[in-house]
Amino acid sequence: MTRFLARSTRRAMTGAVVVGTLGSMLATAVPASAAPDRPAAPSAQQSSPAPDMAALKQALQGVITAGAPGVFARVDDTSGHSGTVSVGTGDIATRTPVNPSGDFRVGSVTKTFTSVLVLQLVAQHKVDLNTAATHYLPHGVLPANSTITVRQLLNHTSGLYDYTNDLLTGDTVTGYQKFRYRTYRPQDLIADALKHGQQFKPGSQYSYSNTNFVVLGMLVEHITGKPYPTVLKQRILAPLKLTHTEFVVPRTTIDGPHAIGYLTDDDRSKPLFDATNQTASWIWTAGALISSTSDLNRFLHALTTGRLLPRAQLAEMETWQTVTPTSQYGLGLRQYDLSCGTRVIGHDGIIEGYQTYTYSTKDGSRQVTVSANASNNSDVFAAERRALEPVFCGRPAPAAQRRSQTVDTQRIAQQEMPSARSQTSGTSDLLATP
Repeated sequence: MTRFLARSTRRAMTGAVVVGTLGSMLATAVPASAAPDRPAAPSAQQSSPAPDMAALKQALQGVITAGAPGVFARVDDTSGHSGTVSVGTGDIATRTPVNPSGDFRVGSVTKTFTSVLVLQLVAQHKVDLNTAATHYLPHGVLPANSTITVRQLLNHTSGLYDYTNDLLTGDTVTGYQKFRYRTYRPQDLIADALKHGQQFKPGSQYSYSNTNFVVLGMLVEHITGKPYPTVLKQRILAPLKLTHTEFVVPRTTIDGPHAIGYLTDDDRSKPLFDATNQTASWIWTAGALISSTSDLNRFLHALTTGRLLPRAQLAEMETWQTVTPTSQYGLGLRQYDLSCGTRVIGHDGIIEGYQTYTYSTKDGSRQVTVSANASNNSDVFAAERRALEPVFCGRPAPAAQRRSQTVDTQRIAQQEMPSARSQTSGTSDLLATP
């Protein structure tokens, strides 16, 4: 995930709700090397209540109240309880209602795609999770004596410094403008992180770092001998027919219909800043993907029902470590405990202009993706998480659970998205280099 700062009191307009029945998920092929041996999910979770779409709309209204101009969600359910909800605007200048079919930058949801590619290589016996990553990387990417394993990169226990701390310094909007249109080489991003030294003994603790997934992107390219976008298309996008998902670094625009992505100023009295266009090379395989709610739901359905990974590799992905009292992290995958006892898996994503949640039941029977067009606002992030409850529990969380979830969300923010203001470094080599 990328970084955001403190609370916002900005309020925005509301929009309309659209609810309808969606088609069943399209069965798709996967690479032969990653053919699943996991049985398909049942048609529905018999014990799960239907999603409460009215309560979902109310939760999304809370995202607007927290400071996002617009927000939308799509629910896909194998029992037919599916639909979309949208609230607010996709453009504060024209006051155009947000388009629930629009594309957006997904931020760290990209990590789950990268993780799947790595685990497909594991399934092909081309990569071993417990072997030092240096065996699968070009010479010099990591120190030759590095003991960091592939698993430790995937579960954020590598001890590698997060190079984005050197980019996201000072005033958020001003800092962003220094690097949004720059094109970085991934090896230079990693080299910047290495200048800070090993932060702790690999495997000894959890510390979220975008550096891990930039290294993994280089691993995918080195082992396959192909550029990351090509591998992504061949192994995931084309087989699943994810026609709204693309990795276009360093192209700066979002081609399809989309909401403008707004960056909240540190000074909440200042207007929202249009952050939509950027190369995203600075976050590369850790967060540069563009997608849609329908594509992300389809991706999670395919993942949880065994269409992307064999049983053994999916089980590895779901090897959890506790991050907060109600959240755990696996291999490029997060798990949340909801108030009704249900556990959902997926990932969150934050990048300048957009904040996203995409989650699924573990059996693949229901997915939801929520996208808000505002970042640098922890209240928006927390409000989006509350939207999971009416989808998977059939009701909003009780007040006590909502409070504890908000505290948990703030803890995740502190662990994974420290305030740019907390950084004391000056202009980094990354910013000084054209």
